Amino acid sequence: MKTIYQKIVTTHPLKAKAESKAKGVRSGLASALALAFNIATAGQLQKVFYLLLCLLWLAWPGQAALAQSPTDVEAAFAAQPTARVIVVLRPVEAGAAQAGQIARSQESVAQALSPADFSLIQTYQTLPGLVGEVTPAGLEALRRQPEVAAIALDLPVEIADVTPNAGLIGADAVWRDFGLNGAGVRVAVLDTGVDTAHVDLAPSLVSQHCFNRNGGCLPDSSVESDSAQDQNGHGTHVAGIITGRGQTSPPGIAPAAEIVAVRVLGPNGSGFTSDVLAGLDWVVANQSSLNVKVINLSLGGGSYVGVCDGADANTTLYAAAVAAARQAGITIFAAAGNSGQADALMAPACVSGVVAVGNVYDSPLASLGWPTCTDQNIVADQVACSSNSSPELDLLAPGVLIRSTGLGGGEATKSGTSMSTPHAAAAAALLLQANPNLTVAEIETILEETGRPVTDSRNGRVTPRLDALAAVTRVVIGQVTPLSGTVLLQGRTDHSGTGIYLSNTPCASSVTGEPATVTNAAGRFEITPSSGQAFLCLQAVQPAYLIGQKDAPQGELGTLTLPGGDVVQDAVINILDLAFMAIHYRSDNPAADVNADGIVDIFDLTIAASNYNLRGPVANWEGGSP
Repeated sequence: MKTIYQKIVTTHPLKAKAESKAKGVRSGLASALALAFNIATAGQLQKVFYLLLCLLWLAWPGQAALAQSPTDVEAAFAAQPTARVIVVLRPVEAGAAQAGQIARSQESVAQALSPADFSLIQTYQTLPGLVGEVTPAGLEALRRQPEVAAIALDLPVEIADVTPNAGLIGADAVWRDFGLNGAGVRVAVLDTGVDTAHVDLAPSLVSQHCFNRNGGCLPDSSVESDSAQDQNGHGTHVAGIITGRGQTSPPGIAPAAEIVAVRVLGPNGSGFTSDVLAGLDWVVANQSSLNVKVINLSLGGGSYVGVCDGADANTTLYAAAVAAARQAGITIFAAAGNSGQADALMAPACVSGVVAVGNVYDSPLASLGWPTCTDQNIVADQVACSSNSSPELDLLAPGVLIRSTGLGGGEATKSGTSMSTPHAAAAAALLLQANPNLTVAEIETILEETGRPVTDSRNGRVTPRLDALAAVTRVVIGQVTPLSGTVLLQGRTDHSGTGIYLSNTPCASSVTGEPATVTNAAGRFEITPSSGQAFLCLQAVQPAYLIGQKDAPQGELGTLTLPGGDVVQDAVINILDLAFMAIHYRSDNPAADVNADGIVDIFDLTIAASNYNLRGPVANWEGGSP
C-alpha cells in the first residue's frame, strides 16, 4: 500500500497541520518550476516545463486519488483471474437528492459493464461508491466510465489487538463523584460482533446487524443479516470495555451505555474495507431510529503517512463515510494499529475526521514482548512499543492486559490499540450523558485538551492520554449555574467581608467551619459548585449583624440587606445589644462599631434602635432568579 500524503477532504481543526504540509509540497515544486525557467536554455525550456508540470500535477492533492489504482489492481491479476475492487464515483451534490444521485451513478456504472467482466458486490446508501469483482477487461471498462473517480483493491482489515482500566483515566471517580455511567448514550461497535447472550452485554444491546460479502453472516452464512453474534471474541471484549455491566467481568467505562453491534469482520477477525464501509453506511442511513452518538472502530488496515483522506479508493470512501457520520452528530474513534510504526497509522485511523487512539501501559511491568518489539522496565503511561504513532494520532489510552467480557461468558484478557479505542469511545459516552448537546468537535477538543501529556520515546511526540475525570469535570462545571448574590450591610458603604457558608444539610442556628467565599466591596459573591451538587442551605455571616439565610439556594439569589445591631450575636437585637454598645460608647471596639467607621457612637446606636426586637435569620432576598 502506498503511503503518500493526500489532500484533506473533510476539514478537521485538529489536523490542520497536514494541510500546511501539503502547501509546503506545492510551494517547493512551484519554486523548482520558477528556477527551471531561470536556468534553462531556449531549447530546453519546453521539456523542462512539461516535466515539472507533470511533477506538480502528481503532487497536487486533488490528483492522487488514483495513486494505488492501476498498478496494485493489475498486480493482483498475476495471482488470480479477478480482483475485488472499491470504486469511488464522482462526487454528487449534498442534500435531499443525494441518495438518489448516488443510486443512479451506481446503476449507470454497473449496467455499462459486461456481467462476465464485472460482478457487483456492494452498493451504499450514503457513499458515492461501489464494490465489485473485476477481470482485467472489466478494469479497463471501469476506467473508461465518466462517473468513476478512483479504483483500488478492497483493502483487507483486521482486528487491532495482539493477544479496563478505570482507575488510570479516572472513570471510577466519574461514577462516584458525578453519578455518570453513560446512560442513554448509544455506541455503535463495528467489529466481529458481540456475544449476544453474555450476561454483562445482553442488557445493553439495542440493535444488531451484519455485513460480510464472503457470506459469513449468521445464521445462514449470508452476506447480510440482523445477527451480530460474535464467533471470535474480539468484538465482545471491545464492547465490554465500553459498557460491561460488571457481573462476571470488570465493569465497562460507561456501564449503562447502550450498544448497537455491527458485525463487519469474520470468525478469524479479518474482513474487507467494503464491509466496514457498509457498516458505517448502515448506521448513518438509519440514524433517525438508531440515534447513535459514538462509533468504535477497533480495526483497520494498511499503513499511511499523514492524513490519508484521498490516498486511494479505500480511504476516499472512508473519508466520505466519516464526513457523513460527523454530519449526523456521530464521533468516530479508531485504533491506530499495532505494527510498531513511529510515523504511520492504519486506515481508518489516518482519516482526518477520526479520533485516532494509541496504546499506553496502565501499571509498571518488568517487560512485555509484542510481535514486533519488546518493552523493558515499563512504567505507567509509557507508550507501548507496538502502538502506531504519527502527527495525526489524537489520543492515548490504556490498552495492555485489559480484562473485559469474554466470548461464551465470564472475562478475557487482551492487549492492543483495539482495547485503547473503546476506553476513549466510552469516555465520550460519559461526556454526552453529562451534556447531550455537545458537538463532535467539542467532544474531540475536550478529550484532547484535558488529557495528560505523554511523550513517546521513539519520536519525542507528545500526545494527550485520556483523562475521563478531567474531561467530565470540564463539561459538568461548564453547565453548572454559578450560585451568586449580593449581601448589603445596613449603614455601610463598604459591604466586603461577609462570609458565605454552604451546607448539604438544612440550615442550623449557627455556622461552623470556613466560609465558601466572602463578599466584595459591592457585597457580591459568586460560587461555582465543584461537582454540580445542590446545597440545602446558604448563610451570610457578618459580626454585629443578623445572619442572612437561603434554603436550597440556586442560581442568582438577588439582594439581601443584613440588619445591623446584633453585637452580642444572639440572633435578636434588643436591650442587651444597646447596653453593650453603651458600655463601649466613644471607643473603637470593633464588636460594637456596627458601621465600621472606627468609633462607637450615636450612628451605631441609631442603626441598632431601628431594628429593635428584630430576630434572625433574615431571608427577604429581592430580585433573584425564579
